[in-house]
Amino acid sequence: MTCFLELINLRDNMLIRSSLLLLTFTLPLCLMGDVSRFLDPIMVKPSRVKPNFIINQKASASIAPPYSKGRPISDLASNVQVLEKVLLTREMLESKLGELLGYRYQASGKVFAYVTRKWKPISLSSNFILKIRDCMPDSLSPSTFVRFAIWDNGSSFGEFGEPIRMSHFINCFYTKNLASRGSKLLSQNFTDRPVDVLKQHVGAVPSGTDLKGYELGVNLRENSLLKWNHLTKVALVKKGEIVDVFASGNGIYISMKGMALENGVEGGIVKVRNLSSDKEFQAKVLNEKSVKVQL
Repeated sequence: MTCFLELINLRDNMLIRSSLLLLTFTLPLCLMGDVSRFLDPIMVKPSRVKPNFIINQKASASIAPPYSKGRPISDLASNVQVLEKVLLTREMLESKLGELLGYRYQASGKVFAYVTRKWKPISLSSNFILKIRDCMPDSLSPSTFVRFAIWDNGSSFGEFGEPIRMSHFINCFYTKNLASRGSKLLSQNFTDRPVDVLKQHVGAVPSGTDLKGYELGVNLRENSLLKWNHLTKVALVKKGEIVDVFASGNGIYISMKGMALENGVEGGIVKVRNLSSDKEFQAKVLNEKSVKVQL
């Protein structure tokens, strides 16, 4: 009886194990079938986005713009800059040097340069650059020696040195009629014309100069060039005149009367006598019949 019961228990255990094994394999399949009913199919379409650039196959680091289908090849070729060849002649060199020297010294008017030696023309591209290295003497003068460099397409073409003669033309005053010594300088009595102030017209007075405070110190004929050595400053304070004396300093301001003991121009120093104390002192000329003392 005992053996029979053991056989029954063994059979039941085998059935239970078989059922568990079958359930292990069939349950995931059932779950997958149930979930798939709730999922819609996903459609993946190929990308139609066009690239914004084309990689140059010859050099992977460079980027070239895309070609337009409707754009003719001639239009694309027209955007390519073609550098023309120019011949740096003596005339072109002189023009360049005159312009650069005028800019170097911030000169008004017009500066002209003349190369005194024979110049062999040089073939360059149209975007060449001329740079001045130094000048001897380093100022606007009738004759100078200029060292300069020529650059072409970003590379140095060569260093050069040439003796140069220069002219500096500025519009200067000319008398319209006869002018006598001591006469006032009125603008309506003058005209102007360009002259070279580096040569025979050195010291000419440029037109537009404020001549207030000056008078003619010589007699000038009609159509004469006005020069600085022709002018003298007007004496705003004259010897023996009574002048107004102003004194200031340390918060003190005093005014009084005095007598000028000598002539004085604007900004000049003159000797003045105090009318009340007869003391003498020096004062700076401010304007007509006025001087100032610094306390």
